[in-house]
Amino acid sequence: MNDLCKDCRNLSARDVFRGVCTLSKETVLIDTPACPKFVCAAKCKYCAKYQPSEKENLGVCGGVMVYPDLTGCEDFTAR
Repeated sequence: MNDLCKDCRNLSARDVFRGVCTLSKETVLIDTPACPKFVCAAKCKYCAKYQPSEKENLGVCGGVMVYPDLTGCEDFTAR
């Protein structure tokens, strides 16, 4: 799994293509590979309970199908 700017807690999205890095204050494309200051956002794909499925862009959490880019639930536990 490659980390992207859109997966970083420090990104403030402006639209579906661009955002602002809250650390550098620079405008970035959200699909740019993450920089060394990357801090994972609370998304399902970063949760210890998330299990990827064989279908692309789907996974399982607690027996329920979820999308990996969903915001983590109240039970989110970072890997």
